[in-house]
Amino acid sequence: MGTTVRTTVEAVDETRRVIRVEVPADVVDRKLDELYRRVARTVEIPGFRRGRVPRGVLEMRFGKDFLYEDAQTELIEEYLPKALEDLDVELATRPEARVIEFEGGKPFTFEVAVEVFPEVELADPQTIEVEAPPPRAVTDEDVERVLDELRRDHATLVPKEGDDAVVEEEDVVVVKLPSGETYELQARADGFTAALLGRRVGDQVTLTLASGEKTVTVTIDGIKRVELPDDEELAQTLEHESVEALKADVRERLKRRLQEEHQEALRLAALDALVERSRVVVPDKLVNEIVEQELEHRRRQGQGQGQGRELSEEEIGRLREAVRRRLQRDRALRAFKRREGVQLSDEEFEKFLKEEAERRGINPVKFKALLEREGQLARLRRRLEDEKALDVLLQRVRVRGRAQ
Repeated sequence: MGTTVRTTVEAVDETRRVIRVEVPADVVDRKLDELYRRVARTVEIPGFRRGRVPRGVLEMRFGKDFLYEDAQTELIEEYLPKALEDLDVELATRPEARVIEFEGGKPFTFEVAVEVFPEVELADPQTIEVEAPPPRAVTDEDVERVLDELRRDHATLVPKEGDDAVVEEEDVVVVKLPSGETYELQARADGFTAALLGRRVGDQVTLTLASGEKTVTVTIDGIKRVELPDDEELAQTLEHESVEALKADVRERLKRRLQEEHQEALRLAALDALVERSRVVVPDKLVNEIVEQELEHRRRQGQGQGQGRELSEEEIGRLREAVRRRLQRDRALRAFKRREGVQLSDEEFEKFLKEEAERRGINPVKFKALLEREGQLARLRRRLEDEKALDVLLQRVRVRGRAQ
């Protein structure tokens, strides 16, 4: 009997395939013999030395089919990757195997249902026209908002003393747990720290945590008010010659950020236009799986924060469309990169890492090692390559209203 594995593929629809694999009987028997020998080395049966238990005795003791499930699993793990490789498609979801027939002395037949990504049919970018989003100028309010954030970042904590010192909103409160551990909490009108407002050092306060099911009684051990630096102090702390120089620096940074955001919006508009004009199909099953993962993540976050509102059907529908669009963008951009041969060279990547490290005041070698240790290096490289591809796309499409 031959040992050729037979594989057939049925296209259920555009994104679904059913692969049927038939493993020859002699391969099945060899796998069962291998498993019997493996078990015989570990099983102890009175009257037989370890590793010398006859197969017939094992079958009488445990049943003829006690190793069938293990054999099925190992054969699927061995032959499924080969079948998928022969299929030559990009899988969208995890394969689901189903046993059709398995018995010693007979071929083993199993089916695998898979969701696949159909090939993207890209439109010609030169036939696409997009509207440039209007640029936004930096306002005095924008500058003041950043300055306010900087003041908070460089604030100092000043102890509030005296019998009349009470907790007010934004104060930092030192609380002591029954175990003796101390923590600093910022008192706010909303959330579980609201119970601290109006209380004094030495007071015992019961705080309700999470979703209201857990409480803890703490003792207020100290109260500190947040003291913000004035503009002169802030400029000096940030090593600027004057308040005007600080504001000018903030304005310039905001200007660069808005330019980057405008460029990103333009890239996204071009990519969305490419998706709209192309044929980019993503499997519904994959969309639904991602939606369910995001809903579950949202539920867990809500429980942790004491909020448990479920999304409405309309909100779930919007989330589903957002997920679908995200997948379509990714598929279209990958196809565009392949067609245009867009790649980020090692030299380009190293140059970016060096410039970014210098901007942050970090040794370039140390910066790269840090990114690699945190698992961010490959992700960063892909993001830069995506940006490069989107810039190539912007050169191909016609953009209305773009500033010259």
